[in-house]
Amino acid sequence: MKFKKDIFISYAHIDDESLIVGESGWISEFHRSLDVRLAQLLGYRPNIWRDKELDGNHIFSDEILQQLNDIAILVSVHSPRYVKSDWCVRELTEFHKIAENNIGATIGTKSRIFKVIKTPVDLSLQPPIIQGLLGYEFFKIDPESGKPREFSSLFGKDAQLAYWAKLDDLAHDLASLLTEIEKKTGSAAKQPGDTAVSPAPVQNEVVKTESDKPKRKIFLAETSNDCKANRDAISRLLSDKGFLVLPDKNLSFVADEYAAEVKAMIEDCEMSIHVLGLNFGLIPEGTTKSKIQLQNEIAAEISQQKKIQRLIWLAPELKIEDERQIEFVEELKSNEKLLRGADLLISPLEDLKFAIEDKLTQRKKEVELPPDEDADVDAPKQVYLICDQADLEAIRPVENYLFDKGFEVIIPAFEGDQTELRLDHQENLKTCHAVLIYYGAGGDLWLRSKMRDLLKIAGYGRKAPLDFKTVCIAEPANQQKERFRSHEVKVVSVVNGTLSALDEFINEITV
Repeated sequence: MKFKKDIFISYAHIDDESLIVGESGWISEFHRSLDVRLAQLLGYRPNIWRDKELDGNHIFSDEILQQLNDIAILVSVHSPRYVKSDWCVRELTEFHKIAENNIGATIGTKSRIFKVIKTPVDLSLQPPIIQGLLGYEFFKIDPESGKPREFSSLFGKDAQLAYWAKLDDLAHDLASLLTEIEKKTGSAAKQPGDTAVSPAPVQNEVVKTESDKPKRKIFLAETSNDCKANRDAISRLLSDKGFLVLPDKNLSFVADEYAAEVKAMIEDCEMSIHVLGLNFGLIPEGTTKSKIQLQNEIAAEISQQKKIQRLIWLAPELKIEDERQIEFVEELKSNEKLLRGADLLISPLEDLKFAIEDKLTQRKKEVELPPDEDADVDAPKQVYLICDQADLEAIRPVENYLFDKGFEVIIPAFEGDQTELRLDHQENLKTCHAVLIYYGAGGDLWLRSKMRDLLKIAGYGRKAPLDFKTVCIAEPANQQKERFRSHEVKVVSVVNGTLSALDEFINEITV
C-alpha cells in the first residue's frame, strides 16, 4: 500500500476564522506548527494536507474518497461545529471504512485516527466510531468559572505553553505511528524532501513492526481537571520510556461497567499511579464514589492479590476545599486497606518522577536478582547511617551497635566541596545494602530532604532495589517526631536509649 499523503487534517472551516483581523486562524497555526515539529522529529518534511477550499455546499464526491485512500493518518479537530457538520463526519467515517480495507484502521494498539479536541464536545455527540478514543485536549476548564479555555496565546502565556506541550505530545505520537506505518508497508526511511511513503512489501510478506511487540503496561489513573497537566507530564514520561499507558480509551460512565474495565486494565499492568488534586472528580452512574476513589480501591484490592507496585501522589500544602475530597484524602492517609501496596507521596512532582524511576528498576522481591559476579558474598553488608553533622557524636552508640552485629557502617562525609559531598552521598545510596536515617538534631525539612533522596536512588544508577530503609527517631524528643510516620520507610525509636529497638531492622537485613 502506497500513501501519497502522510496526514489529513479534517476540520470545520469556522474553526479557522481568526478572532483578530489579519492573524492566522487556529487551524492554520495548528497546521503550521505541527508541520514544523513533525519535521524536526522525523528528519524529513511530512506531507500534511487539509482542504482549504471545499465547504458544506460542495458534494462529497468520488474524488474526495480517492483522496482519503491516499492518506496514512487522519487528524480530526473536534468542536461543536465539527460534530454538526455532515461533511466533517462523512470525512471521518469514510476514512475509517477505507482504512479498514487497506492496512487496517489500527496499527497494533494505535488508531490511524487522531482526535484533537479544540473545543469540548459532549462525548455522546461525537461520531460513534471515535467515542472510545481519548483524544488530545487543547483546552483547560477554568476552575473558577467552569468554562473551557482553549490553548491559545489569546488567553495568556500559560495557555500558550500548554498549547506547545500538547502539540508536542501529539507530534511525538504521530511521528511514532508514521514510522510504524512505514515499517508495516515495507517502506524505507524517507530522505529530506520526500513526502510519500515508499512502495509496499512483496505480497504476503509479513513485516514485523515495533507495534507487534508487547509493551510493558502501567495504569495511570484518571484525575480531576485540576490535575490533568500533572497527569500529562507523567504520561509523557512513561510513553517516552516505551510503556503503554492505560487507560488508552474512554471508559464507561456506568459504575459497574467502569469498575470492570478498570479492574481488567490494572490486572494487566505492573504498576498503578494515582495523581490526586483539589477536586473530587467525576462520579459514574450508580455510585456516590468518584472515579478517583474507585480506581484506588480496585488497585488496592488487586495489589493484595498480585502485589503490583503502586504510587499515590499529592502536591505538598494542597489547599483542598471540596469537602468530599478532604474526607477522601484523610481516609486515604489513615486506612491501610486503601494504601495496600502503595507508597503515599506528599511532595513535589519531581519526587514522583524519581519514585517512578525507582519503582521501574525494582523487581518483585520473590524473584531472585541475578548474582553479581563481582560481589564478594563473604563481605560484611553495608549500612549507610545518615545523620546531621550535629549528631556525629550522638550516633556513636548506634554505630557501635551495628558494627558489633557484623555490619560495615558508613557515615556521611561533611568536609570538602559541596559537589564532592553530594556525589559521595549518592554513591553511598547506590552501593549500600540498607539505609538508617538518624532523626536527631536534623529538623523536619532535613528529614524530608533525606527521604526524597531515597526516591531518587534509581537516578543515581542503583541497579537493585533498596529494600531496607528505616528512620531512627532519637533525642531531642519533640512533637514533630512523635507524629512522624511513613509508608515508605519503617520507623523505630531510640529516644530512651533502647538500642534493641534496632533489632528488627538488623534481623531483616541478615535474613
